[in-house]
Amino acid sequence: MKKRYASVLYVMLIVSLVFVFANLGCSKEEPAAAVVTEEEAPAEAAIQKELRIGYVSMMIAADSNARAYDAFEIAAEAKGWKVFLTDAAGDIVKVGDAVMNYVGQDVDAIVIVCAEISPIQEGLDAAKAANIPVFCMDTGTDEDGAVLANVTSNCWAMGAEVAAQMVNRLGGKGNVCIIDMPTLYVHRYRADTARAVFESADNPDIHILAVESVTVANWESGSYEIMTNWLTKYGDEIDAVFGTWDGICWNVAKATADAGFGPDNVFAMSIDGTIQTYDMIRNGEPFVGVVAQSFGGWASKTAELIDDILVQGKSAESVVPPSRTIYIPHKWIDATNVPPSGADPESVFM
Repeated sequence: MKKRYASVLYVMLIVSLVFVFANLGCSKEEPAAAVVTEEEAPAEAAIQKELRIGYVSMMIAADSNARAYDAFEIAAEAKGWKVFLTDAAGDIVKVGDAVMNYVGQDVDAIVIVCAEISPIQEGLDAAKAANIPVFCMDTGTDEDGAVLANVTSNCWAMGAEVAAQMVNRLGGKGNVCIIDMPTLYVHRYRADTARAVFESADNPDIHILAVESVTVANWESGSYEIMTNWLTKYGDEIDAVFGTWDGICWNVAKATADAGFGPDNVFAMSIDGTIQTYDMIRNGEPFVGVVAQSFGGWASKTAELIDDILVQGKSAESVVPPSRTIYIPHKWIDATNVPPSGADPESVFM
């Protein structure tokens, strides 16, 4: 009897121990799931696609074209793209021919810098038919939509700003002259708004004394000759000269200095912001102020658009406004904020 009772107690003890250990196992906390922070998570591999870009520069010798190309080439190299460069050397016909040539080479995209739309429409039509997107810098857009975007500076705004700076420096009173380059639309826009400021009813004592034009072919000798003739004809009646781009005012300033006048007698202002212009402003020459454009900014934005659309697969409508025109900010530069000698001209935008 005692043995049986002892056996029963033994069995019950074993069962109790099993039950206790079982419950202990169930009550033990499970280890928390590992939390992976954003910094520790493996980064997604960047999308890479080797593109072949046909790049057409209106005149690579121009500071605007050279700086835009340099910036675009840096961006393209970082993305593994191959860029083919054609320099039209100021000949708009060669721009159209280059576009047709790149269409024949079946490049992935075409970039056109500082040209005009109308004379190259045949090439744009061919690009559209071949499904090759065109991206422009300071060139414009076409009605048929071959150009996906035109990245540029606001020429109307820049023309008005130079004219306003000129009026302010003159204290609202004086005679101004204009040298433009009407064969290119950007120069027409600048001259139009400058003229509107000068002729505003709020500037009754500002008078346009003379207006002359130069071309892409003769701007250097032409602007010097025009200014020399004006100084002979009007002398110190001229107070200021508005040029639609820096190159014009380089020669206006030289002709002014050669005639024995300084910036206190006659001064010039323009649009672009080149190394030579900054040198002249620092040196106290008659070229006293300029609206600087970010040519590198044009190129960086254009490369970004190409990457967004052709590499990332975004729709053009999602990254380009309905106008297909994207304006890059510009900046007024004079003796108070001109960059130091040797500085990168793009540094004024940083």
